[in-house]
Parts: sequence; C-alpha cells; structure tokens
Amino acid sequence: MSSSEKKRVWPVALAHGLNDGYGAFLSALMPIIIERLGISLTLAGLLTSIRSSVGSFAQWPLGLAADRFGARTFAIFGPLLTAFSMCFLALMPSYLGVAILLVLAGLGTAALHPAGASLVPEGSGRGLRMALFSAGGTLGVALGPILVTQVVARFGLSATPFLFIPAIFVGLVLFLFIPTGPRSPNSQGLRLHRHPQRAKLLRLWAMGMFRDVVSTAVSGFLAVVWVRRGASLTLAGLSLTIYCLASAVGGLAGGRLSDRFGRTEVLAGAMFFALPSLYLFLFTDGLVSFLFLALFGLALAASVPVTLVYGQELVPESRGAVSGLLLGLGWGVGSLLVTAVGALADRVGLELALGYVGIALIPAGLLALSLSK
Repeated sequence: MSSSEKKRVWPVALAHGLNDGYGAFLSALMPIIIERLGISLTLAGLLTSIRSSVGSFAQWPLGLAADRFGARTFAIFGPLLTAFSMCFLALMPSYLGVAILLVLAGLGTAALHPAGASLVPEGSGRGLRMALFSAGGTLGVALGPILVTQVVARFGLSATPFLFIPAIFVGLVLFLFIPTGPRSPNSQGLRLHRHPQRAKLLRLWAMGMFRDVVSTAVSGFLAVVWVRRGASLTLAGLSLTIYCLASAVGGLAGGRLSDRFGRTEVLAGAMFFALPSLYLFLFTDGLVSFLFLALFGLALAASVPVTLVYGQELVPESRGAVSGLLLGLGWGVGSLLVTAVGALADRVGLELALGYVGIALIPAGLLALSLSK
C-alpha cells in the first residue's frame, strides 16, 4: 500500500472511530439507564433496537444520497451528530428523552457508514484497506466504554456533556483531511431487481443479516451480562473493550486473508469459528470467559470488511448504496430483534437467550459457502 493510499484511509478510519466510539456509550451506560429509569430488559432491548434500527435502515437512502451528492459531508457531520446525542444520553430524565437522542445518534451513524466505506480507495489490497476503515470503528467501540465509564466513575453523570468537546476537535481534523471522493456514475442509484449480480448480493446480505442478529444482541447486552455475574461497571466496560479490540484484530486479519485466499473462504471460516466461541463464552466464567469472548469478537469481525469489499466488487458503480444495503439493512433486521432477545431473556435468563440467538450463525455460514458456487 502506497503512502498516499494510507493517507486517504486514515481520515475515514478516524471518522469511523469517532462515530462508533461515542455510539458505544449506550452499551456501557445501559446498566445505569436501566436503574435510573426502572425499566425491564425488554424496554432496554427496545432502546438498543431504536438506535440500531434507525442507524441501519437509514443507511440505504443516505448511501444513495452520498453517491449522488458526494460522501464527504456525510462522513464529517454524521459522527458529530452521534457524539452530541450520546454525550447527553444518561442525563435524560425520561424514557422518551433517551429514545429521541438515540434516534439522532442513529441518523448520525447512518450518515457515516456508507459514505465512509465508499471513500476507501480502490486498487489491489482493498480488503486490507477496508479492514483499516472497519478497525477504526472497532477501536472506537473499544475505547468509548472505557472513556465514559471512567468519566462517570470519577466525575458523575453530569460530566458526560463535556465529552463533546474532544469530538469537536476531531471534527475539525476530519474537515481538513477527509477526501471529497468520486460521485457515482449511476445517477439513478442501485436497481437491485435488474442487476446481474442480484442473486449473490442477496445471499451476501442474508449472511450479514444473520451475523448481525448475533452481533447486535451480544454487544447490546454484554455489559449487562457481566454486571449480572457480579462484576463492577468498570469491569463490564472492560469486557466491551476486550471484545472490540479483538474485533479490530479480526477485521484486519480477515481483510488481509481475503486478499490472499479469497472472500468467500474467509466469510465461511469466520462464521463457523465464531459459533463455538460464543457458546464457550456464555457458559464459562472469569478469565476463561474473557478469552472466549475475545475469540468470538475476532472471528465475527473478520467477516465485516470482507462483506463490504465483496459487495462493492459485485456492484462497483454504486459503492455507497451497496454499502448502505449490506451494512444498514443487515444491522437493521438484527437490531429489531434485540427487543425480542430482551423479552426472551426476561423469561429464560440472559445467557441462555443469547445462546438461542447464536444458532443464527449456522445459516450465515451456509450462505457464505453458497457464494463460492
């Protein structure tokens, strides 16, 4: 990778880190929100669903807009909207107030993801470059819980709005360095029903949807799992950090391996390795459980940049739109089911409910295998 290509990758990776780092405040603060508002796991899952579904389903139209009008503006102001919303989240005195801020944060996320993915430069080794973009987000998610839990532990909830100040400075850096990026030559957007690659693209989307059902459920309730095991809020935040650091490593490894061995091989291997890792995490405790959590995050994240690159290779004329399809609609379906996971957890227990959700990795792996045909 040339130095000029690296320079083009790091600003969008930074934007991804800013957006997802502040977006990760929700998972870290969820135990506090549950206690402050006195809500059930079902209503807590609904909050995750609200933020994730808006941030997911809006990616399709915002990806089309990024293709048509240029991705730069979306990649700069989307993360700032997310950061602003999440900094005031824990201070909302009502469930409705929390939900409104999560809608705004979801719109910020939806603006960033397809735009940022479309700005990743083309050329050989693009799997690794897309992995660097993804790693920016996962590193942000890893650091976000540490940042907010430490601020809350030392200064209280009233200090969280001041966390928007560093976000403003990062936004200025993005304004100076994020590239303009090309506009799509396809002014009418992605017409999936007429596209020659529609069958593969739909199978790729379905694989990502099953994967994201599991990913959204685990990440949304991970802090709650550890708190209910008797851990402190700080240790719960650390579990999110470990999970996301492992995800960053997995994304980089998956992108690099897919450049060398093929996209579908990495996708299938990631799904089938993630499945046993998830169950071993759920039904162990202590340090061993942390280890299997890291392996699960590593395996699942290995497929994310590969999915994006493969989709953009199938539909190179609408990179923002196809990124919005694969990222947004897949995450959207997964996020809608988080409420159902919370309701199931109220009945059978959280860890058992997550175990049931993990079964979705089986059809995900089979769909990945079908892509090679």
